[in-house]
Amino acid sequence: MSKLLSGRDLVAAVAGPRSFNDTRQSWLNRAARRAGLSYRTVRGIFYGEIDKPDHPCVRLLQIEAKRRTDAMDEIASRIETVARSMHKTDPDFYGADCAALFEAADNLREATRVLRRVDSPGNDGGS
Repeated sequence: MSKLLSGRDLVAAVAGPRSFNDTRQSWLNRAARRAGLSYRTVRGIFYGEIDKPDHPCVRLLQIEAKRRTDAMDEIASRIETVARSMHKTDPDFYGADCAALFEAADNLREATRVLRRVDSPGNDGGS
């Protein structure tokens, strides 16, 4: 697998958080759907049966993880734009709301930094 992210972490990056009513199978199915792979393939990556970082299916998971992090970055930027606009309108009235929005954007960006540890599909795994 990637030197930086295990198969489990890669699947988790694509599947997203496992909710209270998710079974492991439904969670792995979600990752499979998002990456355009079969459940069995994703399960194999998750359990280490497929462990080569250059495997085509691992690459598909990496591409999907990158797409998701790019989307999260875009959402964080939009949240910050809204917060700046609110702050400019009335900093006294919207101060607490702006602070909460900026914190949410920071948390989202931190999550994307963690996910960006996934090697890009064209990367040979080195730095």
